[in-house]
Amino acid sequence: MSRTRRLTTIAQMLSGRRFSSQEELADALARGGIEVTQATLSRDLRSLGVAKRSGADGTSWYELPTPAVEAFDRNRQLLDLKVFVNETRVAQNLAVVKTPPGHASAVARAIDLTGFDALMGTVAGDDTVLCILEDNVSAKRFRRHLDALSGRGPAEATTRAMARTGAAK
Repeated sequence: MSRTRRLTTIAQMLSGRRFSSQEELADALARGGIEVTQATLSRDLRSLGVAKRSGADGTSWYELPTPAVEAFDRNRQLLDLKVFVNETRVAQNLAVVKTPPGHASAVARAIDLTGFDALMGTVAGDDTVLCILEDNVSAKRFRRHLDALSGRGPAEATTRAMARTGAAK
């Protein structure tokens, strides 16, 4: 199950009833077919901006902010871009970002949250993200921006290109 779907399920569960502990929420998720570790659940709750509220009677429960929004951690975003962006290629106003299998959705989300002004949107497959930009100049600028965020400057890109062609031997 994707992280986005898991976050959506958690938000729906928290909207429908009160959970007083992470263990109780993890058990409810497991009954729904979603196995999650305590550490992952804790990160998910933090990402959703969930807070623990206390009632006048001394009881406490987890509660979503209103409205429910994902607070994307900048460090997580940079980690997704550094670790999972393998290559970025530009064709006209499109940028194609290659990732390891199963990571395109997380990379697309991280790209969406970069706030790049000329980015119209992203579409994620399994190992490819299609980024639609306003024009070809913006697409080239986007590639440089993404390379900078992912720690893949011009020198690293040249080394990788040479390695692909066998010129770096």
